[in-house]
Amino acid sequence: ISGTLSFDSHTFDNAGELNDRTITSGTFGPAVGYNLSNVHVVGLALTFTGTRTTYKDLAGNAVIEVSEERSMMTIAPFYRYMKSVNEKFLLYGQFKAGIGFGKETVEAGPFDSEAKLGSMDIHVGPGLVYIPADRWALSADWGLLGYQHDKRTEEGLTGDVVTNSSGFQASLNPGYITLALNWLF
Repeated sequence: ISGTLSFDSHTFDNAGELNDRTITSGTFGPAVGYNLSNVHVVGLALTFTGTRTTYKDLAGNAVIEVSEERSMMTIAPFYRYMKSVNEKFLLYGQFKAGIGFGKETVEAGPFDSEAKLGSMDIHVGPGLVYIPADRWALSADWGLLGYQHDKRTEEGLTGDVVTNSSGFQASLNPGYITLALNWLF
C-alpha cells in the first residue's frame, strides 16, 4: 500500500494591475500493489486532483471576478519490474496506463459554464525503492516516456463543443520526482 499527497497554493499579484489570481490545488493518490514474485509487481493507483483558480480581469470598463474549479479522478493499473541492488535498495522500470474523468466549472457572472473532462495516458519510467525498516519503504519515480490524450466537452448553443489535445512526453529531469511512502504487509 502506498500513496502520495500534495497541496499547492500560489498567488500572483500584478502590483495593483488586473489579472491578479490565486491558484490552489491538491492531490490524493492511494495505490495498492501485489508482488507476484521478487521481480514482478502489479497494482492499481487512484488519483484525485482538484484545482481552484480565482482571478480578477477587465471586461470592457468593468472588473469581473472569475472562479474556475477542476476536479479529476484517474484510475491507473501498473506493472513494475524490480531489480535488487542490495538489501535496502531496489531499482525498477514501471509501465502505467490510466483513464480519468472529471469536470470543470467556470463562474463568471453571466458567462458561467460547465464541461466534462476525460483523459487517457500511458507512461514508462524508472524508479528507486529504499527500505529503511521491515514494513516501510520509500519509492521515487522520475522521468518518463509517455503519451497523453485529454478531452473537454462543453455544451454549446448548437451542440457539444469538444476539444481534444494529445501529445508525447520524454523527460529524465530530476526536478520531477514523485515520492511515495509504502507500507509492506
